[in-house]
Amino acid sequence: MTTTTTTTEPEPRTTLPRSALALVFVFLLVGGALRSVEAGCQNTLKLALDNVWLCGVISYAVALTGVGVILIVSLVFSSTRQLPTRAAIAAMPKWAPLGGLTGGAAIFAMITVASSVGIGTFNALIIGGQMFLATAMDHYGVMGFPRRRINAKRIGACAMIIVGSYLMAKY
Repeated sequence: MTTTTTTTEPEPRTTLPRSALALVFVFLLVGGALRSVEAGCQNTLKLALDNVWLCGVISYAVALTGVGVILIVSLVFSSTRQLPTRAAIAAMPKWAPLGGLTGGAAIFAMITVASSVGIGTFNALIIGGQMFLATAMDHYGVMGFPRRRINAKRIGACAMIIVGSYLMAKY
């Protein structure tokens, strides 16, 4: 009796030209920096309103308005007005829109605890949590992401983020 084993190779990574990759890094760094500004805005709103829930609702209403304006402008100025078909919407996994709900949980975490621990520690811990889950998600290739196996270097990088979070909180 012979048994065969199959190994699943990781999907090849999409590579960008160096100039495009540099722009992506800058874009992400600016986006990350804006998260600290967001935390400051959320904290100021919380202090002014003295109501965490209303603060969250206002925050999401402003975000929805901004995204709506961007959508309208892009539809007006785009040469291709590509909207999803009914079939594409019907084929979409039912859990796909829940990203907004998880974003809401992150906003409420920001509103309620960032001022207690400081924005540096808050962001460091948020990033640590993101990295540990992202590493597991990459390893299993879930939610449409290509598989990127866990290895010692990736685990070491996650550990350094946690050490950095500790140092941010301590000093």
